[in-house]
Amino acid sequence: MRAGVFLDRDGTVNREVGYLADPNQIELIPGAARAIRLLNMMALPVIVISNQSGVGRGYVTHAAVEKANRRLEGLLVQEGARVDKIYYCPHSPDDGCTCRKPEPGLLHEAERTLGIELPLSYMVGDHAADVKTIHRVGGKGILVLTGHGQEQAEWNEAPPDFVAQDLLEAVYWIVREHEKERECRMAISEELLEILACPKCKGEVVLSKKGDGLICKACKCLYPIKDDIPVMLIDEAIPYEEKSG
Repeated sequence: MRAGVFLDRDGTVNREVGYLADPNQIELIPGAARAIRLLNMMALPVIVISNQSGVGRGYVTHAAVEKANRRLEGLLVQEGARVDKIYYCPHSPDDGCTCRKPEPGLLHEAERTLGIELPLSYMVGDHAADVKTIHRVGGKGILVLTGHGQEQAEWNEAPPDFVAQDLLEAVYWIVREHEKERECRMAISEELLEILACPKCKGEVVLSKKGDGLICKACKCLYPIKDDIPVMLIDEAIPYEEKSG
């Protein structure tokens, strides 16, 4: 059994466009592929869990959802990232199914088929329902401010464990929590530096000369390395000025 990372689709991985019927409407949110690449590197399974009530409402067909999912996978592969599985609920809110978030039916399906230990897992999404879903099985939920995230009025009803600007910052938080719980040390390798980017501007970061942080020269900030884990969170960045000479 192992921890997994569950991702909402629309508004979290790709841009929100309403009832998505045309796969060509799939457009990755900046930093999303990089975030999933990092999870791949950490050997954390990535599972997309999506409510697609447009099927139940008659707006979208199953075939259209499947094509959109394949398009999403293809765009991620082009950027060196992959998802392990995509599940979706096709029912309308009135159908009373057990797979529509915040019901955890699809999480339990992943638990059975992929060997995911749900209490150790995480879910990222732009709705309170995403946070509620993972909380119902004992995991941690991260709300992103992309998609509908900023519109959510139910935070007090389902307070997230972390609020992130987007999927990239959410994954940075997940990696920090996961490594802390495992008491692991993360080697700052060339491979890791190639994946990491500033969560604010998505630009390049470089290791400081002292090895105590990662520097974004564009944003003039340093993301500290604590207990050998990079803390790539916007609110924990330290102002940085490069010394001349």
